[in-house]
Amino acid sequence: MKPIKQDVALVLSSGGPRGFAYIGAIEELERRGYNITSIAGTSMGSLIGGIYATGRLDELKEWLFDLNAWKVFDLMDLSISKNHIVKGDKIIEAIKEIVPDIDIKDLKIPFKAVATDLYTGEEIVYSEGKLYDAIRASISIPSLFRPVKQGLRTLIDGGIVNTLPINHVERNGKDILVAFDVNDVDVTQIQESIVQRYKDEQIRLTQEKNRKEDNRQLLDSIMNNTTLTFKERMKMIAIYGRKRLSESLTSEEVNDFALGDSYYSLLGRTFSLMNHTISELTLKHYQPDIVVRMPFDAYDEISDYSRAKEIANAGRELMKEALDKWEK
Repeated sequence: MKPIKQDVALVLSSGGPRGFAYIGAIEELERRGYNITSIAGTSMGSLIGGIYATGRLDELKEWLFDLNAWKVFDLMDLSISKNHIVKGDKIIEAIKEIVPDIDIKDLKIPFKAVATDLYTGEEIVYSEGKLYDAIRASISIPSLFRPVKQGLRTLIDGGIVNTLPINHVERNGKDILVAFDVNDVDVTQIQESIVQRYKDEQIRLTQEKNRKEDNRQLLDSIMNNTTLTFKERMKMIAIYGRKRLSESLTSEEVNDFALGDSYYSLLGRTFSLMNHTISELTLKHYQPDIVVRMPFDAYDEISDYSRAKEIANAGRELMKEALDKWEK
């Protein structure tokens, strides 16, 4: 068995609400006696990693676990703008009330966060300055959050150029490199999901076809019933019309190309596919000692921000599996 209580250089990818998995993963590392000596993260990885580096992750966790859908919605300072939907300041201010701002140089362990210069495409790495300036820039998902102006730069999500910033985590020569990527693509699972969606849609279409035929027969019976008075016939046609209207209001319009996807999940899926490609290239180049992966479509809806506890537990289980293999 490999010795435990080793130092760990931890790298956390971007990944929206899936990043809550890092909470459980970090707790599992600590439970087994591993010593996290440095951390680097992008987007949600920068948020969880940065707060961990303050030593106050438990306080953030308690707050996150208490979030429900309404509280998440209340944290979104919606904006009527041509380039973003959410300003993104309200969530940062809320977290600051729980964990006050601090200079990165004063954190308990070395920490780095990554953002992207929107116009030059440069990778901007934060290893100093205020923690929340780094986090706010790193989490700026294009078209969702307002880009951040810092000096002459306009900054967006770091995942655009470096999803899994292994090249920036500080090493001490005796640590192991642990990378957690929540943008994995399970092709088999996705194909099975698409097939199931297709089957479900065929059932729905068959049911709708049968319902329309029943309605046609009902209308024919009304029109061909010679025993009905004009008033009775008009009354039955009115009932028939209300029935058809009710069905049209409750039936869903289906987009064959993105069945069941929302704006956010479609945006998230697009970014996750890009992030997956970047992560794959990064992992092939750096080959960490331990790699933990979560499928990108495991939690890809904006409502999943209210499922922090569930996602953290999923992350804990994934880290358990990875450490069990490593320690054999």
